[in-house]
Amino acid sequence: MAGGWGRVGLSIVFLESSLELVPRDLWRHPQVVRSSERYGIEPWEMVLDKSLHYNAMSGLSQKWKRGRPDILHTSLLVVSDTPLYNEGLLRVYFQSYDGRIFSVRPGVRVPKHYERFKGLMAQLLRVGRVPPSGSPLIEVCAQSLQEFVGRYGRLLLLDEGGEPSTPIEIAAKAISSGGIVGIGAFPRGPFKRSTLRKAASRHSILGGRPLKTWGVAGRIVWALERLAGLS
Repeated sequence: MAGGWGRVGLSIVFLESSLELVPRDLWRHPQVVRSSERYGIEPWEMVLDKSLHYNAMSGLSQKWKRGRPDILHTSLLVVSDTPLYNEGLLRVYFQSYDGRIFSVRPGVRVPKHYERFKGLMAQLLRVGRVPPSGSPLIEVCAQSLQEFVGRYGRLLLLDEGGEPSTPIEIAAKAISSGGIVGIGAFPRGPFKRSTLRKAASRHSILGGRPLKTWGVAGRIVWALERLAGLS
């Protein structure tokens, strides 16, 4: 690899993702019942999905940040379809709405089919790992962001209000510090204050303009590939 970086690697964690099981308060809602019957599973076995449960979600707190598992799905597909991931130089983690953080085993391929992905995530949220037995492909690695940062390293948070930085600068800082790049995986709104407090540093790219989660992740991965001589 060029540039003298050797076998560099990067870790990304998708934070506050809109991934959760259908809350108990919605189990009896007609929309939830209909989708439950459609898929032949119980309401508590389904992932909350705004495209199916829009009306049911009308009374949920923070509804603008919930019911969008497609954001995480697309982002995981983007980062896993890269030379960096194929070379084993990218570690991927994600946080569910309840605060738990999950580790994706290197080399694992996320299902491209959205419904298959949701089924896999529903099992993961219920059991804490997939598959339920044997060698896990994805499993819970921390019960909170505080535990995660304490165990895996400092958090370099990408935030619209952070210090203006280029993707190359962020990737280089992550490499030199052993830090983990944190990217929000929710549709809109700010990070929780508890998340901001865990950040060792905060950075914005492209002048702090709002960007899609997968677009941000793609730029950071590309930057590290440049440093590692993979692109």
